Amino acid sequence: MKFFRPKSILRLILIGFVLVTLPLIIALVAATVAVDRLVTQSQHALFQGVQVTTGTQVLLESLTAMERNARQYQVLGDAVLLDVYEENRARFVDTARSLKALDLAGNQRNLLHQLFTAEREVHLVFGSPPHDDPDAVAAVQRYTELAQTAKQILADNQALINRELELIQSGAGEVQHTLIMEAVALIPVAILLMVIFTVLITRPINQIDRAIRRLGDGTFNSPAVITGPRDLEQLGERLNWLQDRLLELEQEKTKFLQHISHELKTPLTTIREGAELMNEQIVGSLNSQQREIAHILHENSIQLQKLIEDLLDFSILRSHQSRTLLSRVELNAVIEEVLEDHKVAFLSRQLELSKSLEAVSLVGDREKLRTLVDNLVSNAIKYSPVGSRLSVSLSIRENQAVIEVADSGPGIPSAERERVFEAFYQGEPAAHGHVRGSGLGLSIAREHAQAHGGDISVVEFDGIGACMRVVMPLEQVK
Repeated sequence: MKFFRPKSILRLILIGFVLVTLPLIIALVAATVAVDRLVTQSQHALFQGVQVTTGTQVLLESLTAMERNARQYQVLGDAVLLDVYEENRARFVDTARSLKALDLAGNQRNLLHQLFTAEREVHLVFGSPPHDDPDAVAAVQRYTELAQTAKQILADNQALINRELELIQSGAGEVQHTLIMEAVALIPVAILLMVIFTVLITRPINQIDRAIRRLGDGTFNSPAVITGPRDLEQLGERLNWLQDRLLELEQEKTKFLQHISHELKTPLTTIREGAELMNEQIVGSLNSQQREIAHILHENSIQLQKLIEDLLDFSILRSHQSRTLLSRVELNAVIEEVLEDHKVAFLSRQLELSKSLEAVSLVGDREKLRTLVDNLVSNAIKYSPVGSRLSVSLSIRENQAVIEVADSGPGIPSAERERVFEAFYQGEPAAHGHVRGSGLGLSIAREHAQAHGGDISVVEFDGIGACMRVVMPLEQVK
């Protein structure tokens, strides 16, 4: 089964937004309908109750006025009083008809019909002359009964209003319970959908981020796998194309460095051997100036050879073709060999060497460890003033080998203590050093230290200059 994948991240975001908000919209619409129904019911009950109450009170007032006018007419026989009676009766009839038009309850409708019928009967008897007719007088007595009926209608209406209020309160409680249940059900659904779409949106972005980081770290052996919207998958394909292109460029650069280094080694060897022959005066005696020139040629040819070897080592490291050949290595003996190789440099710069080497045996690559120590010592010599002091120590701390190389040079500013290990980075030039280096020595040293599960850093120490510390485990972690 193939899952649906939007063509763009924008479409995925829009779909996610719609699906996340849809449950909330449904809940909002349902709540609106329920509340509207409850409000309509309340309005209808309130309007009906007010109309019935108001109409019944008018009926009571009309009946009271009619009874008063009728009794006055029976006593005085004044036709004006009869006209006033008729006006109040017309008001009574209009109000009674208005109430009959309402949606009254069964008992209210029956009482209103009885009241209307009884009042008509009284009016028929009362309207017959003479005004003091005994039947008319008896009919007027029934107004008290009619008033009681109107009061009963009013009491029934109040009871009906109370029942409606109870029903409204009950309905409001049901609506509240329904809304709470909808919130309990729909909010987790919305949150779940939000989490799902957050993962769907962020996952390809994180995959792209990891792929870019791998490219930045120079790791070209694994392709970028991007799963998500089509536009991001296409971006992943472009990243794979870029990775292949960078790999080709890296390989071409490595080949170029290896080729140019190899081509430079042959004439450089000839120059160095020729300078050695001249310096040893095998081809003839030299005066002091010629010997000085021969010595300069010899020293700079050695320096140039070191730069070429650093370039080769760096190109091999960056191409990930370097392998670590592990064996048991006496690290103190390796350091002694490196110091012996630099004996001439110590003598020529009149450096005082202070060394404290414990017997340390660890599992590692002897050549890489030798290159690591050689780069540290070479760097320290380069930055040490003539006649200064240089110290080298080797110890074991917490089952780790610790190498420290300290010089008496200008030191390394705090802002540069991490950058000095970057490839091709060069800090302030040595005040009295040899030819400026390639900026690869410390970078290669860190690569070799990390290949052995350790690291290298610039540390504070009691004295002037800079102190490099290498920490490596005695045994390699498998």
